Amino acid sequence: MELLQWAGVLGLSLFGLVKAADYFTHGAENIGKFFGLSSFIVGATIVSIGSSLPEIATSIMGVLNGDPSFPINNIIGSNIANCLLVGGICAIAVKTLRVKQRLIDVDLPFFFMSSALFLLFCLDRQFTVYEGLFCLLLLGIFIFYTIYDSEDEDDEAQEEKVKLSWREPIFIIAGVIGIYFGAQYTIQSVSNIATILNISPSIVTMLAVAIGTSLPELVVSVKAAMGGKHSIALGNIFGSNTFNALAVSSIPAFFGTLTVSEDAWNIGIPFLIVTTLAFIFTTSDDRIQKWEGLALLVLYGAFVGKLTGIL
Repeated sequence: MELLQWAGVLGLSLFGLVKAADYFTHGAENIGKFFGLSSFIVGATIVSIGSSLPEIATSIMGVLNGDPSFPINNIIGSNIANCLLVGGICAIAVKTLRVKQRLIDVDLPFFFMSSALFLLFCLDRQFTVYEGLFCLLLLGIFIFYTIYDSEDEDDEAQEEKVKLSWREPIFIIAGVIGIYFGAQYTIQSVSNIATILNISPSIVTMLAVAIGTSLPELVVSVKAAMGGKHSIALGNIFGSNTFNALAVSSIPAFFGTLTVSEDAWNIGIPFLIVTTLAFIFTTSDDRIQKWEGLALLVLYGAFVGKLTGIL
């Protein structure tokens, strides 16, 4: 009974966390458009950051609550889920997921560089504030280049200007409050579930929390893919993983040195390496076919099986 109660708290916390991030992003997005930012730039910056807010908030809260391994576990689980679960489901849903050349030329290299840098900094099984500063530098370059490169895109300057109302500040304030309490109860429920099941909290983080915080990417990507907007679906995965590797690792590092747990070192990191290479391989030919999507899901099943001890 106690396990079911805390599982319910975890589910509600993740749901509240994701919804609060949506409210915050919605308010910030309208403010950005009010000041004349194009939809492309808003999507590449505000929306991308907003989709990573659940991971950032829970990771900061994890460090503050005495679990310095939480951010690394969260990043590994979320990035694996984004590539294998979200990418696989999208490819199966549309049978063939087309990859736009711009994603291959820009987003894919940054996705690879951010993943490689994150893995490199984890080799000594800790992540310091200085490494976080380096990641933030690369993140700044990524954002700047994305905005600069958008000048070559179709002109979107003719969009209607958004009018601000009292709702936008309310959305942002409500989002911040919801993110704080959602993150707090997420960490508490993870700790209690791990204690009840007598397993490592890192397993709960890399599975339940990672899937929960990846739900926005799953919903957005599947809806975009079903609507024929394949570039948005894949760009969301590339962008989210880049932000996770660079922002979710660096910002919590300002609150304390991060550590790599045994489960992350023995299972998570090897699977993240395989996942990164597999996703690059499947997207390098400008498409992800249905059978490749099935293969990605099978690989995710292997990750879950290995992490839970089934395999």
